[in-house]
Order: sequence, then C-alpha cells, then structure tokens
Amino acid sequence: MKGTLYGVGVGPGDKKLLTLLAVETLHKADIIAVPDTGGEKTALNIVGEYISGKKIMYCSMPMTRDTAILRESHKACVELICAELEKGLNLAFITLGDPTIYSTYMYVHRLVVEKGYSAEIVNGIPSFCAAAAKLGISLCNGKEALHIVPASYEGADELLRLNGSKVLMKSGKGILNIKQKLEKHNLLDNSKMVECCFMENEKIYNSLRDLNEDSSYFSIIIVKGE
Repeated sequence: MKGTLYGVGVGPGDKKLLTLLAVETLHKADIIAVPDTGGEKTALNIVGEYISGKKIMYCSMPMTRDTAILRESHKACVELICAELEKGLNLAFITLGDPTIYSTYMYVHRLVVEKGYSAEIVNGIPSFCAAAAKLGISLCNGKEALHIVPASYEGADELLRLNGSKVLMKSGKGILNIKQKLEKHNLLDNSKMVECCFMENEKIYNSLRDLNEDSSYFSIIIVKGE
C-alpha cells in the first residue's frame, strides 16, 4: 500500500497556533519534508517538539522567480517524495501559514497527485488573519470585498485601485517602493503592517508612515477600505 503526502500548514510563526489536526498529522507522519530555501528553517523550528526522532527530508526550493529553475526544483522534490510514498511511508510537508495561499507546497501537491499518489491538505492559520488579530482590526465587514495582492509583482497598481480592503503579501525587499505606491493611490493613511507576525522579532506598524527601512520577507500590509 502506497503512502500519503500531507501538506501541513503550521501557521504564521508560533507553535501555539498549530491546529490540533496539524499536530496529529505530524505525529503520524513517517517523514517530515522541509522546504529548503537556504535560509532559516522557520517552519521546522515551529514544529520541532512534535517531530522528535522522525526522518527529515530537505527539499531544495530556491528563492527565485525563474520559472525554469523553480520547475526543476519542484520535480526533484516530487521524485524524492514519491520514492518514499512508494515504500508505503507517509510524509508531512510543512509550510508556513496555509498551504493554499502562495505556498510552494501546492506545486508539489499537484505533481504528486498527477503521478497517482494520494495527497491531502491540512490547513493552517493564514498570516494575514494573524496580522489582523495583532492589529485588532477586521479584514472586511458587511459587503466589503477583500483582495489578496502579490505586492511586488507586475499588476499590483491595478489591484490597488479595487474597492474594498487589501492584503499585501510577497512584499520582499521592495517594501519602501510599495509604500510609495500606497501614497500615490492615497492609501497610505489606511495602511497598517505586521512584520514577522508571532515571531520573536515581531514589529507592528499602526501607521505605515513610521516605516523607513526595508522589512522582512514576512511582512503583511493590510489596507482598509473606505
């Protein structure tokens, strides 16, 4: 009998925000697959106490927008995973936040399913929900729309013109450029940010006018609608 791949969302940064289902899945997994970007293994640190003694599989996931490089890294990761699934072993692929929101895991998930293996998703608390909670605000009310915007990508300006609230993700090191865009669209005074939400180096900006330097990759901007 072949094993199952589980894409496990571990939340935004605090082990206390792991769901009961995530912990249960980690316990029953034979192998923990960890995306390896070459930097700190934040997701691995979150789940550390729940995976003691388990085999760790590192999957190279370079931080690049080169689609050819990304495609090859996904294929290599899938080959490693499927080799273990073929042995009847279960794998938990851990990912920050929720696997269905801008997660590398979903590329792996689709390829594994295409090869005929079983794969399931275990949702995690999304970073922007945690950020809204930290700021003490709602993301949307009544009939207000909510837009999730990949802020450093082409087309962000058009998305900023949409009515409703916006969540700006994937800001990267271009956060000050994004600040300029928000000011251009007269949205700066409606904008708040949480950097490294629920992590040790967390910073909260109730006004984006207080932001004067590059921030972490883990930065969430929430722009409230009028």
